[in-house]
Amino acid sequence: MNHDPVFTHFRPSEVVADGVSVYDFLGVKTDTRFKKAWVQFAAPAGKAVQARLPAFNEHYPDWVLTLESVLRASGTYRVAELGAGWGTWSSIAAAAARTRPQISGVEVVALEADPTHHKWLQQHFAVNGLKADGVHLVHGAISKERGQARFPVIENPDEDYGASLRQVNNGGDFIVVDSFILEDVISKFTGAVDFMHVDIQGAEYDVIPDNMDLLKRSVKSIMIGTHISLQHHEGMRDRFLERGWRERMNYPRMALCDTPYGKIQFGDGVLGFENPDLF
Repeated sequence: MNHDPVFTHFRPSEVVADGVSVYDFLGVKTDTRFKKAWVQFAAPAGKAVQARLPAFNEHYPDWVLTLESVLRASGTYRVAELGAGWGTWSSIAAAAARTRPQISGVEVVALEADPTHHKWLQQHFAVNGLKADGVHLVHGAISKERGQARFPVIENPDEDYGASLRQVNNGGDFIVVDSFILEDVISKFTGAVDFMHVDIQGAEYDVIPDNMDLLKRSVKSIMIGTHISLQHHEGMRDRFLERGWRERMNYPRMALCDTPYGKIQFGDGVLGFENPDLF
């Protein structure tokens, strides 16, 4: 398997391990408390770690699309992450942007509904030196309606990153969180969004379709994790193609897909699009 050329524009970092974190190739560190299965991968404190490029798994396309958006940017780079968890992709985007001399500033809006995950989001940005003016780490859910919404209680936050507003209808305990519409997210930026990462566990089909005009005016590139069914995935794809977006990636959920990097098994689907109106 060969890595995507986008990685040649970013220098791998060498870091000194703190004993409780794992590190990506940019040097962004993630506390292993956030992901139970990762504890075994934390290098001993004080050990020099030469960060390696990402593994060829279902998250590899996220890396490529994120870094491509950074590579295209100049001036202020803007990234939104909906269903942020601890801010995996917005933190990677912000860290990558800070290595590019043509980027003078970074704006981030990361939205996460689960209170524990949101606390970790705040900690993750702080420990990586990414909290600054223009960085908005919002506790709440993206929704069709502004106000409040019921969100499932997550019993094991270091294992479960798959909660959705849709699950509340299936019963079980829930909390009430603030809900925001997509316009609320877009309005926090000072200009067009370079990259929007959406992973909201099926709620994408409630949020995205009614906001196609807003996205076309405001977002340069987008990646959507798709859920539920192939029919839903294809329906979402059709909406973007009909509006003139340029398809960058299309990998159906629950499938072994041929990619430029070899065969990759996908759980969630991946749709990536570029907006020719904005670049």
